[in-house]
Amino acid sequence: MKKLFIIAVLVTVSSLGYSQVSKSTWLLGGSAGFSATTGDYKSTEIEINPNIGYFVMDKLAVGARIGFDYYKPKDVDATTGFSAGPFVRYYFVDLGSKAKLFGHAQFGFGSTKEGGGESVSSTNWGISAGPAFFLNPSIALEATLGYGASKSKGTPSQGAFGLNIGFQIHFAK
Repeated sequence: MKKLFIIAVLVTVSSLGYSQVSKSTWLLGGSAGFSATTGDYKSTEIEINPNIGYFVMDKLAVGARIGFDYYKPKDVDATTGFSAGPFVRYYFVDLGSKAKLFGHAQFGFGSTKEGGGESVSSTNWGISAGPAFFLNPSIALEATLGYGASKSKGTPSQGAFGLNIGFQIHFAK
């Protein structure tokens, strides 16, 4: 029943939009990612990032995103985080009629909490690029490869390469 509801919502929403990346189009979507760091300091990270954006000119969208993050270094308590901040996205190459290559940059402010400890303020940033494959005139499935870093008060900055999978729904004005 839950799957049927989600499919019905996506079909309804997709009929309201179109796939153009032109001025006055809205984006609604997000991504999820997984990354692993190797070497002496092994770790695993899972992230979920919903977003909303607006095309201020053809191919260029700006918007806001929220980030939820789970980070688990080897032999250390897990860290959870929340952040919010702006993003910018530019679609710079058409890869045929149903795909576009884009670049994405983001910054966020938030808080992190290690194990049962106290929350501390944090910042993060990331850059990524990849293709957007339009499944229909308004819904795009995306895969990006990128690099991001985060810094919490009192700890060294940590960065990692990662792969993100996501989707965007493109709405008309």
